[in-house]
Amino acid sequence: MTSNFVIEKTKSEICKSLVETGKNILLTGGTGCGKTTFAIEMAEQLNLNPVIINCGSTQDARSALIGYFTLKNGDTEFQESDLLKAIQEPNTMIILDELSRASDDALNILFPLLDFRADIRVEERDENRIVKVADNVKFVATANVGLEYSATRSIDRALQDRFLCFNIPYITPTQLNGYIKKLHGSEVSDAMKPLTQVYGYTHKLVKKSKISTALSTRMILDVIPLVSKFTVGQILENVLLSIYQTDSSSIVSDSSIIREYADSVGITFNK
Repeated sequence: MTSNFVIEKTKSEICKSLVETGKNILLTGGTGCGKTTFAIEMAEQLNLNPVIINCGSTQDARSALIGYFTLKNGDTEFQESDLLKAIQEPNTMIILDELSRASDDALNILFPLLDFRADIRVEERDENRIVKVADNVKFVATANVGLEYSATRSIDRALQDRFLCFNIPYITPTQLNGYIKKLHGSEVSDAMKPLTQVYGYTHKLVKKSKISTALSTRMILDVIPLVSKFTVGQILENVLLSIYQTDSSSIVSDSSIIREYADSVGITFNK
C-alpha cells in the first residue's frame, strides 16, 4: 500500500468511516491538491478495488457511462462501459473524477446510481435492462470548484444532496517534504526542498492576490524524477514556471516574482 497522503487525521477518518457505511462523499479542492490520490488510498485501506471514471470526458455521456455497439463478425455487439462493469463488481470503489465537468446528460445517468434506487436502466440490453449496484460498491467523487476553473460547473443542490462534501486543502511545504520523504527517502526530500519552498511561496502570493495561480501539489510530485538529472533551477525554469508563460503580460510578471524569490533562497537559473 502507498504511503498515506497528508490529509488532516480526523477528516480522513470521518471520510473513511462514511464510505465504509455506504455514504457517497464528494472531495472538493484545487487542481492537483491530492483528491484522487486520497480517494485511491481510502480504497486501499478499505480493501476495495478503485475504478476511476473521468467525468470530464463524457461529451457522449451514454457511450461513456453505459456503453456502445460495435461490429463483431458481421453482427452488432453491445460493449459495456467501465462504469457499467464496475457497478456490477462487489467490493469496488467507483471514483467519479472531475464530477464538476460532467454534462447534464452524464449527471442524469449517474443520479439513480447515487440515491435510494441504486440502479441504472440499460436500454441497449436485450434483457435484464435494470442493472443493480452490487454489494459493497462505494461512490467517491472529486470536483474542482471555483472561478479559476473555467470549464467546470457549479455543483447544484440536487447533486450535493447525494453526497457529503469535504474540502481538501493544499498541503503545506512541510507536509509535502514529509510526504516526499516517505515515498522516496531523505536524499530526494532534501533535493526537492527548494522547490517545495517555492510551492509554499506561490500559495502565499495567491492568497494575497499577488499572482494568478499557485503551483499544485501534483506538479511538485510529478517533477521528482528529474532531480537526479537536473538542477532545481532548471526544473523550475523549464517545467514549473511554464504554467505562467502565456500571452498576458500580467501573468508573465508572475514568473518574474517567483524567480526573484527563488533567487533569494539560493536557486540558480543555469539553463
